[in-house]
Amino acid sequence: MNILRMEKMFQGAGELTNEVTLPEAGVMRFVKMDKQFFGRQQTQASLDGPLPWVCAYIAIEPDGLWDGNGGEAVLHEGEVVGSTASVAYGHTVGKILAFAYIKPHAAQPGTRLDVVIAGEPRAAQVLGEPAYDPHSMLPRTDAALEPAQ
Repeated sequence: MNILRMEKMFQGAGELTNEVTLPEAGVMRFVKMDKQFFGRQQTQASLDGPLPWVCAYIAIEPDGLWDGNGGEAVLHEGEVVGSTASVAYGHTVGKILAFAYIKPHAAQPGTRLDVVIAGEPRAAQVLGEPAYDPHSMLPRTDAALEPAQ
């Protein structure tokens, strides 16, 4: 299940921690700011200023040995700009996929990064859409659409 959600760019528990705000996690589409909730003031404060981190979706070149576990350093032009939160090898796309909290300037789709896995930097790129079936054009079932009896 983890691999499938990573291939479709669905964030999960590894990205939603109490160490980041809702805007940093990229989940504001689920938040109603006109309602009262615990953490509302912090959420509003983070909306009002620049975000120190954003949750980016990245593809990492595999080496066939090590995929990573989360917590790996993410580098942009040799400078550490964040770390991975969730990492999994996407069998369908043949790449390691990760969500990473990185500085906003390094989170633009197409940005080239390096991720340090098992002590070795690996080429990576920020993705702007799911690695697998980005437009959800593939069928979700083989069943024929027939009325229920």
